[in-house]
Amino acid sequence: MKTSGTRISITCRMLVLPLFCSRLAAATVSFSAVSDTSMFEAKPDSDLGGTTLVAGTNQQYSRSRALFRFDLSTLPADAVVTGVEVSLYVTRKPDPDQHSGPANSDFNLHRLFVSWGEGNGSNVTGSTALPGDATWNERHYGTSSWGTPGGLIGVDYQETASATTAIGDVGGYLWSSTPELLADVTAWQNDPSSNFGFILVSQGEAALGSARRFGAREQPGGQTPAAQLIVTYTVVPEPAAAGLWLIGMAGFVFLRKRRA
Repeated sequence: MKTSGTRISITCRMLVLPLFCSRLAAATVSFSAVSDTSMFEAKPDSDLGGTTLVAGTNQQYSRSRALFRFDLSTLPADAVVTGVEVSLYVTRKPDPDQHSGPANSDFNLHRLFVSWGEGNGSNVTGSTALPGDATWNERHYGTSSWGTPGGLIGVDYQETASATTAIGDVGGYLWSSTPELLADVTAWQNDPSSNFGFILVSQGEAALGSARRFGAREQPGGQTPAAQLIVTYTVVPEPAAAGLWLIGMAGFVFLRKRRA
């Protein structure tokens, strides 16, 4: 009887527990931006959806902000999101100047409430926008304006920042997981039509030289990575699997007691 109980106990652990544990195993997936662009205060009718992104204030008193969005359609429908991070790579900072920087600053990610157009403008400050492109004045050039030029906080994007990171030199930066980032991704998972991505805003917009350029998804030859959304999640076990696990555990405990 003791030998039989041992065999059953081992069978429970071999067949039932791995099934349940595999259902709860954490997984991590990285989503690259599917659209990104920048908008310039000094060029209010231009779009920069090409090979670079920029946010902050340059050395000519002009502000800029970056927009990017991720497609989460491949995230399992029954995934429970447990961690969210965003990564960006700074490709350039302003040249040293005795009057205006470069200045380091904190950069906020804010969840966007409204749609916008990517465009494909190039050059340092972008190209004249085409219909539908995002510009400083309009989120869809020719048809839809921002609540205020550059985006209106509390109307065009969330007032509370989803995450904040200090940025200085060239290199990679990570916006670590926060309850707000978790809420953003969960909301987009539950209602994909509400997924308009993030706006990147420097807290140092009043400081000359706070602008930074970031890698965009169109960067040629993969020279620098585009914006990445890194999601960690678990999958909730189906009722049948959970039931099997509970039955197996009950049997395992019962047999251990009998052996004792």
